[in-house]
This record gives sequence, C-alpha cells and structure tokens, in this order.
Amino acid sequence: MRFWKRRSGVESRSTLRGMAYTLVAIGAALWTAGTLAAPLLACTGAHPGASAVARLVYAPMCHQDTDRSWRVCGRPVSVCHRCSGIYAAFTTVLLVLPIAAGRLIRRLRMRKYTLAVFLLPVLLDYFLDVAGLLANSPVSRTATGALAGIGLALFVAIGTAELEDERRTRFTLSS
Repeated sequence: MRFWKRRSGVESRSTLRGMAYTLVAIGAALWTAGTLAAPLLACTGAHPGASAVARLVYAPMCHQDTDRSWRVCGRPVSVCHRCSGIYAAFTTVLLVLPIAAGRLIRRLRMRKYTLAVFLLPVLLDYFLDVAGLLANSPVSRTATGALAGIGLALFVAIGTAELEDERRTRFTLSS
C-alpha cells in the first residue's frame, strides 16, 4: 500500500526541476516575452487597443517612460531599460540554472546581505545620475537591472529549492 508518510532526517535531494520551480520559470518566461507584445502587436497591425492593453499590464510595475525603453519595430517595449534587464536576466538565469548548476544550487545559501549586493549597482546608477555626478545610459540601466535580475533569480531559485527540500523531507512516498 502506498501513502504519504511524514519522515524526518530524509536526505535532501532537490534539484531545480521541481513543480514549483518549473512554474516560476515558465511564468517568468511568459512575463518577459510579454514585454514585447505591445510593439509586436502594433507592428502587425492588430487591433489598436491590443497594444495599449499589453502596455497596461506592465504599468503597475514600471514607469514605462518611452524615452527610457528599448524599441522593437520603432515602438517602445512595455517596460523601461532597467526593468528589461531585470526581467531578461531573471528569466535567463531561471532557465539556464537547472542545466548549468542544478545540483550545485542546493549548496548555496542566500545571506541577508547577498541580495543587497546585487541591488546596489541599481541604486548607484540611479543616485549618481540624480546627483549629476555620472549620467546613466540605456546600457548602464539595462546592465544594472540585469545584475539585480541575476540576484533575484538566485534568491528565488534557492528559495524554491529549499521549499522542495522541505516538502520532500516532510512528506515522502513510502510503500
């Protein structure tokens, strides 16, 4: 007879191929691809409102300044340079990590300050520009966003692996 049994001391065997991780990675890929929907819909001559709705989806997360957005078909994508970098790096790391370092991720632990290290370049880029000390550019905004995206993806990957470990430790299939 098969049933779920609570066990303690089960060796952690998580990889980045669990259901939760897969759902997060697929969601991130769809979200990132969606940033291109507005300009592509406008280029293909789809219903005029479709492009506006596609941009509206990202409005709560991004200022969407068209002067600070990459362009596809001559039209701005739905997010700014920095958000583009965050989303692209976050998604890329989540998709590549299981292939490159799936088993290694179990050994990594995210410290409280680690995420701050990845976010610090974004803050520096912003404040140096506001202070007039160093003007930021589309490349600097995208690059610092990408660093933040990498840190966030590692944070999510490690957290997801830990959740999978916890789930496997608490409920393992036994016969």
